[in-house]
Amino acid sequence: MDSRRRSFLAGVGSVVTGALAGCPGLLGRDTEGNGNNSTGTGVEGAEVKVPETVENTYPQYQYDAANTGTVPDIAGPTGAITSLFEFGRSSFTPGHRMGSPSLRDGRLYLTEGRIDSTGDSGTFVYAVDAVDGTRQWATMYRGTNAAGPTAVTDELVLATVGDELVGLDAATGIEQWSFDRPATSGIAVDGDTVYVVGRENGSSALYALSVGDGSLEWSTSVDAGTDPVTPAVDGETVYTGGEALQAVDATTGETRWRAEYGVTAPATVTGERVVVGSGTTVRVFDRADGSELWSNDVETYGNLESPAVTNPPAVTDDTIYAVADRGLTALSLTGSQQRYTVEMGVNGTPVLADGYIYLFGIGQLTCRAASDGSSEWTYGTEQRTSPQGAAPVIADNVAFFPAERLYAIAG
Repeated sequence: MDSRRRSFLAGVGSVVTGALAGCPGLLGRDTEGNGNNSTGTGVEGAEVKVPETVENTYPQYQYDAANTGTVPDIAGPTGAITSLFEFGRSSFTPGHRMGSPSLRDGRLYLTEGRIDSTGDSGTFVYAVDAVDGTRQWATMYRGTNAAGPTAVTDELVLATVGDELVGLDAATGIEQWSFDRPATSGIAVDGDTVYVVGRENGSSALYALSVGDGSLEWSTSVDAGTDPVTPAVDGETVYTGGEALQAVDATTGETRWRAEYGVTAPATVTGERVVVGSGTTVRVFDRADGSELWSNDVETYGNLESPAVTNPPAVTDDTIYAVADRGLTALSLTGSQQRYTVEMGVNGTPVLADGYIYLFGIGQLTCRAASDGSSEWTYGTEQRTSPQGAAPVIADNVAFFPAERLYAIAG
């Protein structure tokens, strides 16, 4: 076992810090009370709904392997909002961050990167109770403070820790396998295969691995550039980008087509179309042959020096919801018609559930009506930063979102 890797386990409600005598400063108190939250009025006539259990599944970043960001058969929080819990340190610490969680069987799985007072870094992978925030287990990796998104299957939690992709037992947190080549993007899980972009011999490569044991099924060179995006998968094809958008056979790794446009956000696949952010432009391609069907510039508001679409849009069967320059633009999927655009004051990765858009940025979670972009409510926190691309997780009447801490709210 790598000398920087240690696993720390705990039962429900137990105090894990006692098991970490050799790691001073890296693992502190789990949950903090919420004394600084502010919300809007929520949907008229709605009531606070605090769940006794959270039974929904949100298996990976943007909900599915296609990166649609659309959660079916779920009604997120829309009423008067209350805090369920906050998980993590009570004060801001430079170099400290949480990754986007996944959700299954009443547990949240997430990563946390830390740098302690002596300058030592560590990344933790956690299992947390989705109702009260009690830690179920924690596994620590030394030498990195990276905090990427997780994915969860029936038995395993998958996470990138620094540049290493690992598979952990979902029940205990014990590492089952690790991939020995550098991983540099988020992960996409489709069936029994996990896809990730990494580095091989100085250039970018797309890897397909077995979820069960981490064995390499195939790899292929891709033009991912220096900032590769999370792959998207539709069952037959994997789509990845950077210097260009590439479609790769999911079984063999052979390139099916490529479109010579720079890609600044992960692709989203829906129906017969592939949607990408390309600078301040949303481009839509034919899934079969890569021909560009249409493009449309999103509205910019002068908030950012580089106002690109850097987060994956949320996409339904008829509308694209893209965020750039702290504004939200809704476009018709079947043509370039702009439905509306609104300035929000925050950037974030949009997630759509039951007619509402949820996104987190600059210390606040915002809920907006998907029909016209109007604000329903905003939940404020003390946090002022969030990891690039961080996305909320939405379940029935609850939402979870990462910053320096993990926040859980209900309504």
